Amino acid sequence: MTPVAVHVHPGVAAVCALYDGLLGAQAARRGGLEHLRLLADRVAAGHRSHHPGARVELSNWHPDLAGRADAVWAVELSDRDYRDTVARGHGYPDWAAALAAQPVEPAPDFERCVEAVLSGDREAVAGLLDQHPGLVTARSHWGHGATLLHYLAANGVETHRQRVPANAADMAQLLLDRGADPTATAHMYGGGQTVLGLLLTSSHPADAGVTDEVARVLRRAAPPPPV
Repeated sequence: MTPVAVHVHPGVAAVCALYDGLLGAQAARRGGLEHLRLLADRVAAGHRSHHPGARVELSNWHPDLAGRADAVWAVELSDRDYRDTVARGHGYPDWAAALAAQPVEPAPDFERCVEAVLSGDREAVAGLLDQHPGLVTARSHWGHGATLLHYLAANGVETHRQRVPANAADMAQLLLDRGADPTATAHMYGGGQTVLGLLLTSSHPADAGVTDEVARVLRRAAPPPPV
């Protein structure tokens, strides 16, 4: 298979670099809270060393630093701040909510399928869905509860997974053909978020030039009700 081009914003790439060695297959074998603690420790170290990925995570997800990237290095933060940041980046209001939820160990097949979707690997996604048809309506073990289709919107999910394959519309069509629900909602930004709504408010698909095509695919699958 010819590799598919994948759009990765520099900020997303910086977060991937920040978490180097903590993601992928290793993450799929960890319990949820253990993984979040490791990420929080990495954000803390990155904050101390002025790692650009830590700046992205904190200015995206810290409740007092959202949208304030210029202020990130000037503030003193505690372990709780770092844990709140990674918790919010995984769909929880804060660390206390993540503790209460006790996120389960991830489903390895779902995690593999997310990565295949985001790399635009149609063959791998189709193969996984052949073996495990229920994956197409399964949800992430994280607090946002994203489906595979939600991940294509690159919005409200883990920052390191906000990557957009050039064939995103084709990937969306494949998931819909296999039974994905275009009207399913997930719990980002207070809840009730549809794939289309997330797609239209995300800069990453727009920068990749795929927003309109993916939106057309979603709208064909779930046309608006008659006025």
